[in-house]
Amino acid sequence: MKILTGTQFGILAFSALTLFSCKKEEVTPTTDTDTYQSYEKHVELEGEDNMRDMGGYTGENGKRVLFRKLFRSGELSGLTENDKQIMLDLGIEQVIDLRTNTEINEHPDNLPTGVNSFHLPLIDEAPGSGSGTGGSYEDFIQAVISGQVDATEVMINSAYNTIDSIKIANWTTIFNHLEDNKVTLWHCTAGKDRAGMTAALVLSSLGVDRATIIEDFLASNDFLADYIEGTVAYMNAEYGNNAGEAMRPVLGVEIEYIEAFFTAIETNYGSVENFLNVLDVDIAKMQANFLEK
Repeated sequence: MKILTGTQFGILAFSALTLFSCKKEEVTPTTDTDTYQSYEKHVELEGEDNMRDMGGYTGENGKRVLFRKLFRSGELSGLTENDKQIMLDLGIEQVIDLRTNTEINEHPDNLPTGVNSFHLPLIDEAPGSGSGTGGSYEDFIQAVISGQVDATEVMINSAYNTIDSIKIANWTTIFNHLEDNKVTLWHCTAGKDRAGMTAALVLSSLGVDRATIIEDFLASNDFLADYIEGTVAYMNAEYGNNAGEAMRPVLGVEIEYIEAFFTAIETNYGSVENFLNVLDVDIAKMQANFLEK
């Protein structure tokens, strides 16, 4: 179980401001990735709680998303040697890191040898961008505790309502990598916001329905439950005044977040399909790569 330290929480809060059985599963490598086979969606690791296989959802024309092709997770800095072997057994060929330089410098990924990594951040590095609280996460926490700032509104307005040139450019590149048909994992820090929005776009390109996409998005709350409760307790002890409870909207996800994301797309681009066209997504290639034949 991960519990954020003060520094790690600061990075997560900063991202929100500017974006915003212990037994391991036995993994058997597959050789025919075009034939549908079902596996557990949650990949249990020692060093990361929120790693998931995106397979199994029903996409275009009733075809299911293939397992062992697409994965999402939180940061991979804490992977053990056993974890890295699991990644290799899953056949993961490339990792897309959605974090900022600051986050990567603080907690660099610990990847298996031979796995390619691409840094494609979805938020700006500029300190204090969009915070309205002086740019410091400490200021942000105090503002939330005092009631001057609502953490839920910050998440919606700074993270999910914002579709800027950085996101458009890097989502375009992400889809270019996916269209290469390599087994891919994308991740941010907790694997819920930036990874969640990216998953929503990927699943949309595969014809997965909106309700299923929302269900996948909200599943982060289940996989991160221990992490959330541990961090709430830490924040309450560190800052007092039920700070952890006030900051809970930053630690988990809410249906309002993903709905705001879709609303922003539809307001600015008319539809998700139009937005995927802006990203130059080859829908036919995505579906040929990642749906059962």
